[in-house]
Amino acid sequence: MNINDLTIFRTVVQTGSFSKAATALNYTQSNISMKIQSLETLYSTTFFYRGHRGIQLTPKGEQFYELVLKMLHLYEKSFEIVQDTGEPKGVLRIGSMETTAALNLPALLTIFHQAHEQVDITILTSPSQDNIDRLENYELDGAFVTGPVYKENLLVKEFVYEELVIVTSSKHKPIKQLRDLASSTVITFRHGCSYRAILDHWLHEDGVRPQNRMEFGTLDGILGCVAAGLGFTLLPRAIAEKYSATQALALHAITNKQAQIPTWFIYRKDDVQSPILQYFLESLDAYQRCENTSQKF
Repeated sequence: MNINDLTIFRTVVQTGSFSKAATALNYTQSNISMKIQSLETLYSTTFFYRGHRGIQLTPKGEQFYELVLKMLHLYEKSFEIVQDTGEPKGVLRIGSMETTAALNLPALLTIFHQAHEQVDITILTSPSQDNIDRLENYELDGAFVTGPVYKENLLVKEFVYEELVIVTSSKHKPIKQLRDLASSTVITFRHGCSYRAILDHWLHEDGVRPQNRMEFGTLDGILGCVAAGLGFTLLPRAIAEKYSATQALALHAITNKQAQIPTWFIYRKDDVQSPILQYFLESLDAYQRCENTSQKF
């Protein structure tokens, strides 16, 4: 067994088939099948159920997959750790909500890049739950999510607090309570978005059932439709105010709701911590100090 075998196993699981893994890795399907069979022979077990509907992990396969993710993560990070000379090099993979990426990350990444120019940063924007899942699967080094997050294998660092507001087109009549939106269309991100979950909870709590729902994958799509008068959404005040400078939007505070929510930076409780991730955490602290200083003036 070698690292390549583990990479093949991970790709088979993540793509869901031998043929798709072969395409992704530029191998033949027979080569992929042979590698998986060799691993099963080595461990004297079966990792996959094979059937007409495809493949599925066995219980032993699920256990092995978790180990494979850890082993490949440690292998990838070993170069970063052993070759650390005080001038970090490598790749930092960060997950983020669209709102945080648009509002906070430009300044934060500027601070980090000025101190660590040789680190390549990859930002993947997804709803909070997707970011949590990706982090646990070792696809990310850290992620910004709406908290709190209660998971024993994750460490949590408070980043910012946001005030949530209802956002409508500027032509919408004033909103004093959520019942005023009963005949409107709710516009949100897909499932897994914390803002969507909070809005759905508020609406259910007040017995409000909007007429329709529209789902988008981007912040621009949501606010473009809201500005056009197609419906309403729930977003942090800061991002809504930023967009209202160029789009016809109105912001409505719902005074009887708990609208102050935290955004957290989360990362795994790994036995071996990445030096690059540690540098990023230091940049988070520097960003927060800058924000606190600017707020005093």
